[in-house]
Amino acid sequence: MTQYHNIMEKFWLLIAVVSLAYAMYSAGQTSFEESSTFFLFPVIASVLFGLRYFMRKRFEKMRDED
Repeated sequence: MTQYHNIMEKFWLLIAVVSLAYAMYSAGQTSFEESSTFFLFPVIASVLFGLRYFMRKRFEKMRDED
């Protein structure tokens, strides 16, 4: 199960980076107002990465205490 959590953590980090790159590219091609919604995706992916990261650390700490 730990491997699954690590994979999903890296997946959300990758999605955040790729979607930020696409949002920046889109903002460069069009106006920022037209592409501003694309910046929402990296924020959501970053939040999901952060949740996965902190939950994994918490579970590892609980497992080490037992």
